[in-house]
Amino acid sequence: MSYVDHLPSDEESCYYAEHIEFRPDPVLAPAVTDDELASVLPHCPNIVSADLRGVPDLSSRTIILLAESAPNLAHLDISGCADVTDLGLYALAAHSTSLTSVAISRLSGITDPALARLVRGLPHLEELEMDSLPLVTSVAVRDIWIFARGLRRWTMSGCLQLTDSGFPWVPEREQLRSMEEDATNASEHTPSKPRTWLENLPPLVLPNTHKLNELRVLDLSHCLKLTDAAVLGIIAYAPHIQHLSLAGCIELTDRAMHAVCALGNHLAAVDIGGLERVTDEGAFALASSCRRLQSVDISFIPNLSDIVVLELASLPRLRRLAAAGLPRVTDQAAFFLAEHAFELEMLHLTYCTRLTLDGVRAMLRRLTKLEHLGLTGIPALRRRGVRRFSELPPEGYDERNRGVYRVFRGANVRALGDFLEKEEWRRRECERLNIPFRPRGDDSRALY
Repeated sequence: MSYVDHLPSDEESCYYAEHIEFRPDPVLAPAVTDDELASVLPHCPNIVSADLRGVPDLSSRTIILLAESAPNLAHLDISGCADVTDLGLYALAAHSTSLTSVAISRLSGITDPALARLVRGLPHLEELEMDSLPLVTSVAVRDIWIFARGLRRWTMSGCLQLTDSGFPWVPEREQLRSMEEDATNASEHTPSKPRTWLENLPPLVLPNTHKLNELRVLDLSHCLKLTDAAVLGIIAYAPHIQHLSLAGCIELTDRAMHAVCALGNHLAAVDIGGLERVTDEGAFALASSCRRLQSVDISFIPNLSDIVVLELASLPRLRRLAAAGLPRVTDQAAFFLAEHAFELEMLHLTYCTRLTLDGVRAMLRRLTKLEHLGLTGIPALRRRGVRRFSELPPEGYDERNRGVYRVFRGANVRALGDFLEKEEWRRRECERLNIPFRPRGDDSRALY
């Protein structure tokens, strides 16, 4: 039996309870408190999955009770429950050895020893979410590489203490290190800061047969200290990744993009948004090597130009493209998308300020499957009559600082296309009749 936002009420329902879920609600008060949950869980021996994100005062005591009373627990999500400490993870490692999916994101008190113990105690672990753990370092991540070989989904977004030493060593790292040393020697002589103990960890050398062959989803977004060396090791020891997020890893360069190319046709979705050091060369190589990509995010990489969008447009399965904040992208990219990317369903070109209505109209004419189009911050979209097709801006949106809000969904995408086609017909008619053209904001085809 399943219980959502309420607890079993009698002994029989407690015995047959298998799924409990408490959803977080930013408006309503929590449906249950930690004390109420702790009084019921010892009577629920058959719980298989527990989503406790909606219990903000959840404590380690309750996690310990759950681990001791539910030996068949397979799925647990306690993300955001800030009062849970290492003690709760120790109990899970000792008693809940059937766990296959664990989500412990945003637990500010979790440390390396507890996470390492958890991974070592869960031989069947397939999914691990450990986003935004401020105290977790490369020490625990090394244990995950060693002991969690069955992982299929692994997210560690925003773990700011992670460094390259948490990922497998490959021989190519020595070449990168020598290049960095040469660059340092060639630069001005400035006092170098001392290396931390994390940077002095011995390399994680794994045998060639020790690979995470089941890993399909990996999220490393906003791990600010990672460099190309980490990506080299990841691709070498997790060769079948399908969804990869490296957004916000600001130290990555084209060398990392060339390493990702080794995933080839395995890669279906990639997010490299915000990698300011990546250029056309790296992004083009990625698009030309991974031909089965369906979702790509290259937003806010100022060095990219039309050539990357042209190569992405030629991908036969591309359904989602986010290319926001690319100041060098022009209508040429829009025209090429219109001619080749017929499977596109979602397109973000926000803050691509050089786009004009001609490029937008060409895309709307040919991309018939488009259901979501983001064109916020493009000056050409201030055109009279366009605003009525856009979604309403979020509360507090300031157009003076952030540009015009233009997001089109569903039927409004096609309505915008019809409107722009109508206005183009009016303009041509005015030219044919040699009369002044005045834009209209309605659907009338009248020339005056």
